[in-house]
Amino acid sequence: MSATSTPHAPAAVFVANRSYALYNSRLGIMQALVRAGWRVAAACSIDSYADGLKDAGCEVYECSFERGGLAIHSDIAAFRILRRLYRSYKPRLVHHFNAKPVIMGTLAARKELGKSVSVVNTITGLGHAFVTGGPTARLAAAGYRWSLPKADMTIFQNADDHALFLKKAWVREDNSMIIASSGVDLARYPFVDRSARADAAPVVSMIGRLLGQKGVKEFVAVASRVRAEWPDVRFLLAGEADPDHPDSIDLSWVISQVRIEYLGRLADVRPLLEQSDIFLFPSYREGVPRVILEAAAMGLPTIAFDVPGVREAVRNGETGALVPHRDVDAMTERTTALLKSGDKRLEMGREARRLVERSFDIDSIRDRHLALYEDLARPMP
Repeated sequence: MSATSTPHAPAAVFVANRSYALYNSRLGIMQALVRAGWRVAAACSIDSYADGLKDAGCEVYECSFERGGLAIHSDIAAFRILRRLYRSYKPRLVHHFNAKPVIMGTLAARKELGKSVSVVNTITGLGHAFVTGGPTARLAAAGYRWSLPKADMTIFQNADDHALFLKKAWVREDNSMIIASSGVDLARYPFVDRSARADAAPVVSMIGRLLGQKGVKEFVAVASRVRAEWPDVRFLLAGEADPDHPDSIDLSWVISQVRIEYLGRLADVRPLLEQSDIFLFPSYREGVPRVILEAAAMGLPTIAFDVPGVREAVRNGETGALVPHRDVDAMTERTTALLKSGDKRLEMGREARRLVERSFDIDSIRDRHLALYEDLARPMP
């Protein structure tokens, strides 16, 4: 409980797959509620970021969600944990992120608290199920169809996902909206003037978990082709291994790739972005990728696949380049072209920073969420 809240203060619960997700993307919103006198709880799997949530005045409850499809025993356990938490905490507001928390959390909240709680969901991206299709995609679709009409509001991070859910009638116009991304702290990710790097060996970087759908193999393929012509170019890959994910790429394979340098998981990506000249993002589908916005804030142009979510973060020909999905030849061509033109890289990097300042400032994103909470969960303190 925060120092300013009381036992009778209104309560809010935030639910996500991992405490990392809440700490990295939603901490500002949660802190704003704590400062306003709310009791704020997080329900998620516990990792090294849980202590940061506690330090911010939030209570943390362990609730683990097994990703990648139906897992009967763990799914039932997570559903029961959420029901108990909602029953005891009696939140006025709950906000769910990621597929299973959205589906199970919405159903649990309505089961325990009925209409006394405002239910907000955020579709952060359609993830593995919708990339691969098949039974897992059909199961997720059934879950969305069943749960989302029961929510007060479902937030989408990009127009493509919103249009899909409207077409499927999983949400309505009056209980859905778009808030693009979770925002970027412009002070934490300052613009970097790279004009002094004109004579340095170029650095091309990528940040992402070691998953097939994140485009790790495409990054390695681009590195191999570019370095055959430009051997001095460095390709740096940062991101954690995720061996339990059904789309995991073997860590030993990544380490064995001689054309790239694997840096592992970085607690702070800013030093990598600061030394980079081009950012590659060959992901197959996203909500709105925060890491592109962080790179853009620091003045990096991005070359990425033209897929949902990424289109919101990259302006083709202005802040970087969008190439056809999984087209390694096109990504290699655009990377080579930018390597040859330092002036173009600098121009795109400056425009990328301006884009983030206009559209993705974390303060304006936070204020939109708080305005929504105030509207749904009246009376606010």
